[in-house]
Amino acid sequence: MDHLAPTNVLLAPATSTPAKKTTRSAPLLEAHLGMVVGAAAGALAEAMHEKFQIGGGGLTWTKTAGGAAIWELYRLREFMSADWPDFDRLARERGVEALQACDVPLGVAEMLVDEALKILQKVVADNLN
Repeated sequence: MDHLAPTNVLLAPATSTPAKKTTRSAPLLEAHLGMVVGAAAGALAEAMHEKFQIGGGGLTWTKTAGGAAIWELYRLREFMSADWPDFDRLARERGVEALQACDVPLGVAEMLVDEALKILQKVVADNLN
């Protein structure tokens, strides 16, 4: 009967499945972050265009689109901040990449993303108070 397995073998605990899923989905989440930052920056650019080129009396659609993008960005920040402590850097990098993929010049992309992230920081600060 020496072919039986011993009964006193200790098994190591299994690795958490959610951690594996987060790791595998990280590139997709980062890409989504870039698209949301890009959308917020794009809405900001559209608002600036309406305000200074068209006359800026009615920014209703732009305010709605920009507000929705900032809200989604805020939700992503809340979701990602525990696992991505460098969220601001990552959001800036991915946002600039997303805008450049749409043929926005680097300097303009950086400025728009910086401004969108400043708005996000104001929203975060308001929610902390």
